[in-house]
Amino acid sequence: MRYREHLKRNLKLAVPVMITQAGQIMVNLVDNFMVGGLGGRFDYIVDDQLGKTALGAVSLGNAVFITALVVAFGFSFAISPLVASADAKKDKEGAGKIFSHGLVLNLALALILLLVLNFSKPVLYHLGQPKDVIDAALPFLSIMAWSMLPIMVFQTFRQFSEGLSLTIPVTVATIAGNIVNILLNYGWIYGYWGFPRLEVEGAGWGTFCARISMLIVLVITLWNFKKTKEYLKAVRFRIFEKSIFKSIMKMGIPTALTSFFEVSAFSGAAFICGYALSLDPAEQELAKTHLAAHQIAISLASTTFMMCMGLSVAATVRVGYQLGLKNYKLLRDAGWSTIFMVIGFMFICGIAMVALRHTLPALYLDNQAVIHLASQLLIIAALFQLSDGVQLVSLGALRGMQDVRIPSMITFVAYWVIAIPLGILLAIYFGLRSYGVWIGLLVGLTIASILLLLRYHKQTKKLIDGNTQVSDS
Repeated sequence: MRYREHLKRNLKLAVPVMITQAGQIMVNLVDNFMVGGLGGRFDYIVDDQLGKTALGAVSLGNAVFITALVVAFGFSFAISPLVASADAKKDKEGAGKIFSHGLVLNLALALILLLVLNFSKPVLYHLGQPKDVIDAALPFLSIMAWSMLPIMVFQTFRQFSEGLSLTIPVTVATIAGNIVNILLNYGWIYGYWGFPRLEVEGAGWGTFCARISMLIVLVITLWNFKKTKEYLKAVRFRIFEKSIFKSIMKMGIPTALTSFFEVSAFSGAAFICGYALSLDPAEQELAKTHLAAHQIAISLASTTFMMCMGLSVAATVRVGYQLGLKNYKLLRDAGWSTIFMVIGFMFICGIAMVALRHTLPALYLDNQAVIHLASQLLIIAALFQLSDGVQLVSLGALRGMQDVRIPSMITFVAYWVIAIPLGILLAIYFGLRSYGVWIGLLVGLTIASILLLLRYHKQTKKLIDGNTQVSDS
């Protein structure tokens, strides 16, 4: 198969997922834009400090919640390659069993994380963050914690659909969720249209309702697709098999750890950026400025990262499908084609980020000190775009091969042994604050991308060398 054909197949899978990811990004961006506009744009109250405090609160609340959510998402990622492998064999019953067992495990994990999030809230007061920011963050975090339940049911259906190479239903559901989120956020955050003014808490309620609507729309859409309807009819909840639980957990636990190591590094970065060195009012305001600027820069960098998730899903599904067929030469080429595509995409994104570094932060709030600092952080963000995209797609390709243990260890070393300690050292001990944090992230991402690329090269070469009878169709 020529690379042109690989690119076509990758885009067929990746573009709908990219649109879906763009929709999910919009949920977070709308939260950031609207809470950042408190006291300024859109608001009938004028207070340029209100938006900065609110944006900091959303930053800390999301830092904690998204760490838990990405762990849960990482666990659920085990479903799509297993379903893809079953689909390659036309095994509807096997795919149905993976779905039912995956749903039970995802709901159990969601309940555990819900309890952990709620019981860990008081800890936030002991992490050196401004008190008024924590006060605003806690109600937001409580609501987001409860949204873990509908989002994990949604995620189970999503991974099932993507494993069957059907990505459009998820796109439809995400668009519907965004419409709900924008409308409810506008009402609840500012108190318009007869809604109570809830400010940061209102952003949480808007997102919670949006996630329920996404789930409802996705289930209805999947039931109206012929292929997914046939597979869903094969789902049974009466009998559960220990072996299937074990196969999902065997992939899901290392994948969840991989996701945790990366996202916790970025979440930890928010707390380092917002760390106040003293109780002096000026120091507290400076901490808020760095925290708000970090939130703007990380939300923009996350936008490109989430878009690359489409290529990562394409890599997982296509590699997983070829693994089911034992076509290892085509498996290797499918993975490399997605890696080349993400390099080109992220190179363009990095250039755009530098060119628009003064314009994009101004969309969030009107505070000039925050805008100036965020524009400088975006230069560092532009530098790690390539590494971020490569490590994400390499992980997707390795996940399609059901190779998850060693990649998990690689991410642990890159983020927790290198990125976070280096960020703390530069930010606090050398006084570079958010600059130091982002330099640490840049170094960690670069190391992870190099090691994961080498892993993919080694593992695919081993498969091909051990299998001389390989087709190329």
